[in-house]
Amino acid sequence: MDFIAFYLLLLLLKSGSYAQSNAKAVLFTDPRLDVERCTHLFNNILNLPNFTNLKFQHISPIFLPALSTSPTPRELESQYKIIQNSTILVEIGPDYFYGPSYFPIQTGTNVAGVDRSRITVFDLTKDIQNKVLEAAVKHLTQNSDIVKLAYLYDDTETDIHPFTNMGNLGFMKNLIGKCIVLPLSEFDTPENALGKILIEGSYIIVLNVRQDAALKILRRAEEKNILLHPFHWIVFNAGVTLSGQQFNVDDTNFYAIEFSTNGNLQSFPELSDFSTSITPQDLICRDTAVKALLKVQSQLGQTVSDATYITSSFKADIQTWEFYSYVYTTQDTKSAYMVKITQDLQIEAGFQPLKSPPSRASLLQLMKKKGLRLGAIVVPPLITEETLENGTKNLRGPEITLAQELMKRLDVPYKITAYKEGTGIEHDGKWTGVFGNLERWDMDLLVGPLSDTYNRSASFRRTTPYQSYSYKFLLQPPFLKASMEIFQFVIAFDVYTWVMIFVAAVVVAGSLTLVHKISPNILSYSIHPSMIFVFGYLFQGVRTRSPNRASSQIVIVVWWFFCIILVIAFCANYAAYRSYTALRTLPNTLNTLLHQEYYKYSYIKGSNLELLMSTPLDPSVYALYVMINTKFDDVVPNTREQGINQTIRGGFALLDESPMIEYYARKHCLTTSEPLWYDTYVFYTPMLMPYFDILNEEIIRMKADGTIGKIFNQFQAEQLPNVPKTCEVTFKGKAIEAMHNPLVNWSPYSIEFASAFGIFIICLGGLLLVLIALIVECCLGAYRQASDEHLE
Repeated sequence: MDFIAFYLLLLLLKSGSYAQSNAKAVLFTDPRLDVERCTHLFNNILNLPNFTNLKFQHISPIFLPALSTSPTPRELESQYKIIQNSTILVEIGPDYFYGPSYFPIQTGTNVAGVDRSRITVFDLTKDIQNKVLEAAVKHLTQNSDIVKLAYLYDDTETDIHPFTNMGNLGFMKNLIGKCIVLPLSEFDTPENALGKILIEGSYIIVLNVRQDAALKILRRAEEKNILLHPFHWIVFNAGVTLSGQQFNVDDTNFYAIEFSTNGNLQSFPELSDFSTSITPQDLICRDTAVKALLKVQSQLGQTVSDATYITSSFKADIQTWEFYSYVYTTQDTKSAYMVKITQDLQIEAGFQPLKSPPSRASLLQLMKKKGLRLGAIVVPPLITEETLENGTKNLRGPEITLAQELMKRLDVPYKITAYKEGTGIEHDGKWTGVFGNLERWDMDLLVGPLSDTYNRSASFRRTTPYQSYSYKFLLQPPFLKASMEIFQFVIAFDVYTWVMIFVAAVVVAGSLTLVHKISPNILSYSIHPSMIFVFGYLFQGVRTRSPNRASSQIVIVVWWFFCIILVIAFCANYAAYRSYTALRTLPNTLNTLLHQEYYKYSYIKGSNLELLMSTPLDPSVYALYVMINTKFDDVVPNTREQGINQTIRGGFALLDESPMIEYYARKHCLTTSEPLWYDTYVFYTPMLMPYFDILNEEIIRMKADGTIGKIFNQFQAEQLPNVPKTCEVTFKGKAIEAMHNPLVNWSPYSIEFASAFGIFIICLGGLLLVLIALIVECCLGAYRQASDEHLE
């Protein structure tokens, strides 16, 4: 029993050793190959009738892994172990720095009398790719004076060989225009790469990326309506025609230059069972495997089969790459052109003639088929967003109605997307806000109250103006404040001056009474009559006989002088104040706004008006801009709502566009200026929008037949009931409002006590004269004489 077990073990070991000694392999040195797909394809090829004699030779594929840059010792050791494998009969693929040529040459195999073969073919270098692309670009730009080209390439392949030269299309130096080279690894998604290309304004787009990335870009380009003239496309070796996906490129110059079976897939059954799209890498792997297996047949002394290659042809040992040029995204055996290039860069190129620009009728039909993407900005009160009963959002406004009528007249389906971010500005050549979305072609037409400016017109196409408007400023008149109406007459003097006036009146009245006691007059001047007398003269409301004593008369003269000075000062200053108050409510032009001192003023931060005012074309406008940024930068509102609230509080004037100014002036009972200058509203499209002429022509017709005028008139008629019809207020209402405010809004222009102090000094000097007169009267015996007369 033990002998039987030992014998079976020997048989197993012998069979295992026999299997190992008969194993054979083909080494693929190109790390770009997909190991799983190529292994599956290799086995399918072995099942073909012309390779059945190899099916039982235990042949399997081996793949060299990609190395990091620079490779680690462990990676090099692992790769060297793979290369040392004696079962390898054929090494085939690019002869890179890391790989077979880097290590000692391996010649021995496990098959007696058979040395390892090394075939350095199927090396699609960057030089070969660039040579083909150079021929295609020159064909595409033959009628272009200025070229704006973007070349997007898959830079991950450069990791295979750290010394591989990407070869940035050196021929682009001879092109007049702007050419940019973009590595795909710089972008999170292929769609973002397309956005970058559009921002740069390129209209010739060259893609040298893998199939999945190319299809994502083309799909996004079709959504953005840029698979149309005037855009030109070259898609190199992305397997677009192999993917089974179709794109409408009838109306643009589109060239897919790639390896292809050219519709003859049934001749290659080894490719028929792939569940996903066939890629150019699959075709290269297929041809590489066929070339290697033919060599194995020759090594083993078998009959060498006839070979049919998809990507190449061979004459002796010289490989010629064979590409097809397609002008559609499907394989077309009749219209395909062949592009041939050898390893030494000898090229035979043929490309289809350029297409003529599509007709208006063709573009209109395409618009009707695909529809347009409209973008709108929410700008209350002109464009508002309301929620319907079913919860959906709905945009309202004259510009929205105009855009809807435009689509209706063209019979084009559309979708409107509301953007709540600001309009945006240009910064370092790139746009922010909603214009940034337009720059990336996230919409076909931007609608809204958008002014026509130079920098916008330089980056986008603008339609014919559909409405004119002006710039104005909005302010709150000071006389509408109830707190300034009731006791504002006292503003001629400040509070300390008023207090001292009444103190002076009491002092003078007391002095007159005291003098009367010492030197009696004919009339009685006790404290009560003296107070009546003094305040009567102060207010010019009492007339009575003057005293007959000199001392008392001097008091009266001094007081008369004091009163006349105060009356003159009060009347003059109050009249000046009222005049100034009236004048400061009158700024109505740029110059009057600039030279008044009551109102602060500003535009809305980040608005188009700020951009216009910052351009030093009009001295008056630029002077306002300088004033705002030097004296009033602390009150610049960030939003229109904030600016309106500042205006309502008073002392602030908001500069804005007239449609908004007129609405808020009526709503909040504010005052507007005369038009400062005029501008127009337009719609915007991307610069290369193919549908622009159709849209613009229809807007011109709508303007000519009065459609646009009717739309805006109807909007104004609907808007009026939503704002106050009158701004009048009753005295009762104003008085009640005044009770909640300070009685007097003191002005810095009131006469201060320091300015009126001299009047009180003169009054005190007069009282000293009274004292002297009183002493004189006493010395002359006037008091005694008066007493004697009184006794008699």
